[in-house]
Formats: sequence, structure tokens, C-alpha cells
Amino acid sequence: MSGRALALVLDPMRATRRGALAWALSIGALVVVTVAFWPAFEGTTNLGDLIDQLPPGIIEAFGLQGFGTPAGYLRGNLYDVLVPLLLGWASIAFANGLTAAEEDAGRLEVVLAQPVSRGAAFAGRALAVLAWTALLTVSVAAFQLLSDVPFGLEIAADRLLVTVVLCGLLGALHGGLALAVAGLMPRPPVVLGIGLGVLIGGFVVAALFPLSDQLRPWAGLSPWDWALGSDPLLNGAEPWRFAALGIPAAALAIVGLVAFTRRDVRAA
Repeated sequence: MSGRALALVLDPMRATRRGALAWALSIGALVVVTVAFWPAFEGTTNLGDLIDQLPPGIIEAFGLQGFGTPAGYLRGNLYDVLVPLLLGWASIAFANGLTAAEEDAGRLEVVLAQPVSRGAAFAGRALAVLAWTALLTVSVAAFQLLSDVPFGLEIAADRLLVTVVLCGLLGALHGGLALAVAGLMPRPPVVLGIGLGVLIGGFVVAALFPLSDQLRPWAGLSPWDWALGSDPLLNGAEPWRFAALGIPAAALAIVGLVAFTRRDVRAA
């Protein structure tokens, strides 16, 4: 990669480094605080008995099964809802901030006035979004692994890493969707609305559709089910799940790139 091409990726990353640091520290603090409470729940039976009294569908929908075990505790508190939701939200925010928001404010015109193609400028921003999403995913894994030992939470590292990677890929998929929308319509509220709407809607489909006999067959359409349907903290994950998330993420980013090169840039 030439110096100019590298700058097209690194400059957007530098511009968003404070936001990325805030996301990393916030999610990391959530992970550490959650793990810190594990000794209070370890081996408890009263809470488990209380949870077992809930309808089975609710227990499955919110990942509460086996809450007194390390995998169940992490699943119910972090990796069934909060971590994938936050990583998806962060990726959408990066995509919106580096594309639609920049164009809406007129700052993207300054970049395009330089001797670079429009496609290269958008590609650099797309790569910056995916890079920050990947780095956030790594930071989640690091905070988790570093806090497990001092608080005595024992869980297989390989399955934990698989789960975190799948959460990161789920976030990247929604970041790719935001890039596609930004390439088509450079309006920040639209990008955020569609991105977050699909993110939350996907969770609703994966979590609540199985509660209905009529809707259960459609639950598999949700990317949340592709990522977490195998309960990776306990069972690991099949290779197709990584491809089912990673390939569409890249494809959606390419859709955004092609759309961006074929329309007029919106003036401030």
C-alpha cells in the first residue's frame, strides 16, 4: 500500500480516535465491572432457581440459561445482548461519522479536492470503519481475558475468543450496512436510523420470534442468529457463521463505494 493510499485510511482513523477510545474504554469498563461481580453469583442456586421459574422462551431469548455458570453468566450479562449491540452501534457510528456526516457538513469536499479518486476516498473511510471495529473487538477480548483471572472466572479462552469475534463480525456487518446507506443517501439521520433499526430489529427477530410457533422458522433470517445461534460460549461455532457475517459486511461496503462513485457529492 502506497503512502497516499495508507493516508486515506489513517487520516480518518486519527480523526475518530477520541471517539474510538471512548467506545473502547466504555465497553471495557462494562466487561470489567460485570466480571467483578462474578464471585457474588458463582455457584448460587437461589438466583438460578428464580430464573428457572421464568417461561423457557424468555430464558432462551435473553440467554439466561445456566446463569450460575461462567458461560451462562457471561452470556446473560454481556454476550447475548450488550456487547454485540454496542459493537454494532459503534460500527454504525463510525460509518456515519466518516461518510454521511462528513459529506453533509461539507468536509468531504476538502478531501475530494486533493489528487485522489472518489472511490479511493470512500474505500479509505470504509477500511477505517472496519479497522476500528476490529480494534474494538480486540479490546473487548483483552479486557475480558485480563479480568477473568483476578476475579476467578474460569472459561475456555478459545470459545470466549470465538464469541467475541462473532460479536465483532456482527458489528462489522451493520457497519457495512451503514456504509451502503451512506453511499446511496448521505443523510446522517437516515444512515443512523436504518443502521440502528436493522441492528435492533435483528435482535428482536432472533430473540422473540422463537417464542411464536408461527414466527419461529423466520428467526434464522437474523444476523444475530447467524452469530450467536450456536451458543458459542459453550459449543464454539461452525465456520460458516464467520463467512455469513464477514462476506456480507464486505459486500455492503462495496455497494456503498460503487453508489458513492456514481452520484453527485452533496454540497454543504
